[in-house]
Amino acid sequence: MNCQKAKKIDMVSYLKKLGFEPQKTRGYDKWYISPFRGEKIASFKINTNKNCWYDYGTGSRGTIIDFLQKFYRCSISEVLQKLSSDTFSFHQQPSFKHIYDTKIHITSVFDIQHLGLIDYLNQRRIPLKIARKICKEVHYSNHSKEYFSIGIENISGGYDLRNKYFKSGSSPKDISIIQNGHNSLVVTEGMFDMLSLMSLDSSILQKADLLILNSCSFASKLNAYTDKYNIINLYLDQDETGRTITEKFVTKELNYHDCSSFYQGYNDLNEWWVEQK
Repeated sequence: MNCQKAKKIDMVSYLKKLGFEPQKTRGYDKWYISPFRGEKIASFKINTNKNCWYDYGTGSRGTIIDFLQKFYRCSISEVLQKLSSDTFSFHQQPSFKHIYDTKIHITSVFDIQHLGLIDYLNQRRIPLKIARKICKEVHYSNHSKEYFSIGIENISGGYDLRNKYFKSGSSPKDISIIQNGHNSLVVTEGMFDMLSLMSLDSSILQKADLLILNSCSFASKLNAYTDKYNIINLYLDQDETGRTITEKFVTKELNYHDCSSFYQGYNDLNEWWVEQK
């Protein structure tokens, strides 16, 4: 057992084996009475999409490793040893595969109109008129089968693709940027985070250029834009990777700003947006 394998263990299954059952489910989130203290209202959340937890009572968060360290009051090595010798039978965390497939061939691109994609936007609380400003309906083939998704074109001509059932992308992979000649730049990790921000502030296109990383592996590409903008606002995910990237740039460069405080407690901006009434 190593950290990489441990993080794939499904937290919901693990808590069930420990005797904890969710009190309610909202989207990807399952809410529990906190395993760390007595309470009447569930304040401990597991996001099943990212297999991470957040405890609203203490502000603690993390992966299953962080949970077990806190629950058993032990070190990481002791956690891994326990998981190696555990008699529990776990399911690995199911997750979307984010694959940039060279076998994906784009066949057509046009304005979003398919009812299935519009329904998917509604589930993510994104108005169609907002999505149409930066996204397209993309039809493509893969292994002789036809598919369609909501897509955003990147600066190298590939597409990042999303539909209700999976994440994918066509090669070449790269960041996406919408430039309107402004001196401020807004950065998100994924397209739905940017669409959520645009839904929250419909005038953002009139105030800033937009950059979507499409993958945290492209974070270093932000360096090319550091001297081009007076203000660069970061709305990255609240997981370990997102926080590390944010802190790196905010600490190093004066024009970078961490704007994620209003969705603290959620994994990303879209998750927060979906929960708003």
